[in-house]
Amino acid sequence: MTGRTRKGQAFILILLVLLGIIVIFALLSTRSARVRSTPVVQEVFWRVGGQKVTTASVGDEVEAHVVVKATEEYVGSIVVKIRKDVSFWPDSDYNTKTVPVNLKGSQETALELAFVPDEASGGSLRSLRGYFVEVDFTASGTSWVMESSYPPRLKVT
Repeated sequence: MTGRTRKGQAFILILLVLLGIIVIFALLSTRSARVRSTPVVQEVFWRVGGQKVTTASVGDEVEAHVVVKATEEYVGSIVVKIRKDVSFWPDSDYNTKTVPVNLKGSQETALELAFVPDEASGGSLRSLRGYFVEVDFTASGTSWVMESSYPPRLKVT
């Protein structure tokens, strides 16, 4: 009877392990369902002194405004980055802001990030073309990047 008892115990152990795996996958799938859908970037624009602009001057306080709309529930962080667009050189982060959000379907949120440009757009080989916005959705692992034309990217004089 010890052979049957061991086989029975092994069978029960295998069933418990399989049940545990099923429960873990069920929990993971419900968590990923909560953050699966990436919000949509509705609008991005620049402001200086309360006015919408496409060009700013070195030393101006510039505000980047980003409006994001959820298509489904999104729980996680949104990272807004102001990046420098440099000719023939990798782009670099100039300023960043991380905002935790809990958005329901069709809910919008406005994010703002202020910065002061430290150099003008130039004409040299390795020169600054301007600044642009990148939005990272950490929960879904996706990003949105402002189109590469001027405007909507910000030139600096």
